Amino acid sequence: MIMTRTRMLGLHAILGILLTLVIPSTALAQSTVEFKIDRREAWVDQPFLLQVEVVNAEAHDPPVIEATEGAEIELLDQTNESSFTQIVNGRVSRRVTVTYTIVITPRVAGVIEIPAIEVVADGRTYTSKPWRIIATRSEVGDLMYVDVLASPDEAWVGEAVDLTLQLWVKQYRDSDLGVVLDANQMWELIDEAGSSWGIFNESLQQSIRERRPPRGRQVDRDGTPYFLYEIPIVRHPIKAGDVEIGDVRILYLHPTGLRKKRDFFGRAQIELVGSRPVMVDVDRAPVVVRALPEKGRPPGFTGAVGRFQVRASASPREVSVGDPITLTIEVTDLGDGSSIDLANLRPPDLRTDPALDGFRIPDTPTTGVAEGRRKTFTETLRPERDDLTEIPGIAFPTFDPELDRYVIERTQPIPITVSPSERLDLGAAVIGTEAALGPAATRLTIAGGTLRANRPVEATLLGQSTIRIGWSVGSLIAVPPIAFAVATLVRSRIRHRHLNPHLIRASQARRDALAVLDGDGTTADRVHRALAGLVAARLHRADVAMTPREMLEAVEHAGLDGESRKELKAVLKACENARYAGGAGDDSGDAELLERARILVNPLDRIRPEVESTERREDR
Repeated sequence: MIMTRTRMLGLHAILGILLTLVIPSTALAQSTVEFKIDRREAWVDQPFLLQVEVVNAEAHDPPVIEATEGAEIELLDQTNESSFTQIVNGRVSRRVTVTYTIVITPRVAGVIEIPAIEVVADGRTYTSKPWRIIATRSEVGDLMYVDVLASPDEAWVGEAVDLTLQLWVKQYRDSDLGVVLDANQMWELIDEAGSSWGIFNESLQQSIRERRPPRGRQVDRDGTPYFLYEIPIVRHPIKAGDVEIGDVRILYLHPTGLRKKRDFFGRAQIELVGSRPVMVDVDRAPVVVRALPEKGRPPGFTGAVGRFQVRASASPREVSVGDPITLTIEVTDLGDGSSIDLANLRPPDLRTDPALDGFRIPDTPTTGVAEGRRKTFTETLRPERDDLTEIPGIAFPTFDPELDRYVIERTQPIPITVSPSERLDLGAAVIGTEAALGPAATRLTIAGGTLRANRPVEATLLGQSTIRIGWSVGSLIAVPPIAFAVATLVRSRIRHRHLNPHLIRASQARRDALAVLDGDGTTADRVHRALAGLVAARLHRADVAMTPREMLEAVEHAGLDGESRKELKAVLKACENARYAGGAGDDSGDAELLERARILVNPLDRIRPEVESTERREDR
């Protein structure tokens, strides 16, 4: 088909009109700033939010707000950015909003003046009006009691102390609706995130992970029905004085109104329409810790407190002078299973036991392996003479808190047979020397420096004729012992890591932390979980969530440098602040928080607990 020029011009005109109708124009409104506050009445010590929305601004500065008397004001670092696009009659309008969140926490009751806020957007200054907030102190009354019980109320350093956090919450009744809340519904009114649990946080988080939150039982207190919730934990104090329980502050949201509604299936439900905060603090645990007495402390005491049973076994029992004997010592807790801190229990001090004179013992003791109520230690002994007939009973001094005195547990002696070590007559083996005469030596003695031998080194052995060995023969001679040494070293490292699984966990902590940072979930949750898991793994702590305060105290004791501790505190604070800011979060802020966390991984991966030298080498 042949198309004329006139017809082509007509088609071009039609296409131009269609494009004009299809492609809409875009309009961006003038910049504005909006100030929003979610309430005019507040509770003392309970934060509320003030939001500043900067709309359609090409450039702007963060809000500026002055301090005020009677309240703490904090501008969160994290911002939220959102955009909205609308098409009406082919015209596109966009609204781009950047939201800042200001957290205001009243500290005194009464009228609080919130000063005006200034924001500069596109060169123009926007100023809000001041606000008057009425802060009321929520009276606790008889709505909730919080106690900490301790058993025993007097304990020795190292003795197990059973601590129980008790929450007594008054049962709520709505006589108008005829509604009485049960134990589970009352526990849901405890603000777990807004409360501080101190040392009890470890036990609480474990129960939450295992899907068994604290179960309340109904009790009467002065004739009034309450639900009693208990959170137990066991601590072994390491110093005299009070037991540190941390910051324990429980927040309960007492209902001020309920209403009934029905769900999708027509079932009746209760909905909370109003509440007021009730907060109770706990200062200290009612227990006094006494220092272990100096009087009567036996030599070789390693700090074991409790009642124990000690057993020992040895293999092999028939050896020559200088041969290794593996001595296995089992220490069993005779208490109720939680009375001994087996993780920190140290082995008997064999190096200062005079009964073991005649045995050579390594300078570094083993850390041992705990399993159930038993901890097993393995040592290597080498007899230095052939007149030894037994391994004497191993002394294990302990302090018995029930008797309030030191006792010494001792293993049964183990019979052994020690024969003289086989001797190579070097004088006869070396060309040009006469055969050495005399009886075989039966005792390891110092032959020079730290060298132990059965016979002194003969001066005639030094300066004999040299035997030349070629490369091929030398390789055949050197390869087998080198291969054997390498295989032995690898097996030793594998065995040691198998007996000390926390070392494997510590060595993999960096990789696991980076994997959590790249995983799923909100940025704040990922950063907190990654850093808490890294610190717990490197310091050989239980795999439970750590609070920011616990993390900062732990890394300080572990020797983390000041700059890294300061940055860690700032990152944890940013994670904590993230839960106050609504919305999906700022992508650039999230990326910056993740990058700061990744930078912290390297210094945190270098911290170590105070452990023995052999374990430190394996932890590298």
